[in-house]
Amino acid sequence: MAVQTEKNTAGKNRKVRNRRADGERSRQKILDAAAAISAERGYDGTSIAAISRRCGLPASSIYWHFEDKDDLMSTVIEDSFDAWNQAWDIPADGNILAELVAIAEQLIGALREHPEFLHLGLPLALQKRQDNPKPRRMYLQMRENLSSRLGVIGKTHFSHVPEGRRQAIITYLIAGAEGLIIAHELDPESDIDELLEIHATSVIQMIMQESEKWSK
Repeated sequence: MAVQTEKNTAGKNRKVRNRRADGERSRQKILDAAAAISAERGYDGTSIAAISRRCGLPASSIYWHFEDKDDLMSTVIEDSFDAWNQAWDIPADGNILAELVAIAEQLIGALREHPEFLHLGLPLALQKRQDNPKPRRMYLQMRENLSSRLGVIGKTHFSHVPEGRRQAIITYLIAGAEGLIIAHELDPESDIDELLEIHATSVIQMIMQESEKWSK
């Protein structure tokens, strides 16, 4: 009897794990479809019906995982930003000036792999909307979080540079990258990787100049 009970328990556990795995696969299919459609049509042109057709799952499955379209789109932004944010790192010690090129390559490579938060969130952030949808608020919050993270890094490695100058460079870094994304949307034939590399080079030069200037 005990052996039979153990078998029954093991079988139930397997079924639970399988359901969870199926649920996670369905959730990811929905997110992938939402990201793809929003990249093509933007936030307002994306609908639950279109997502359902793209991912091959009924609308009821989408609503099982997400409260509504705004909840789904916010998750696309949040997941993409988190994946990008975790794909690069700056050590707290060592000579960061010697690592700036490698760090820039990390940032650009991570953005190449996880661009959804920019393609969906940035156009929304630029719009002055009375409804102020949740994905727009999510993007602005993620942007603020990035600025704060870079601020901590700047204070750790460049405490001798005045805070106002450090913050100006951070603003230039973020806004410049966003501007290049917009330019690429207007001219899809442009080489976005090359543009970002040029931007990174200018930021690196700026950091090195400021560091040298204020170390005297």
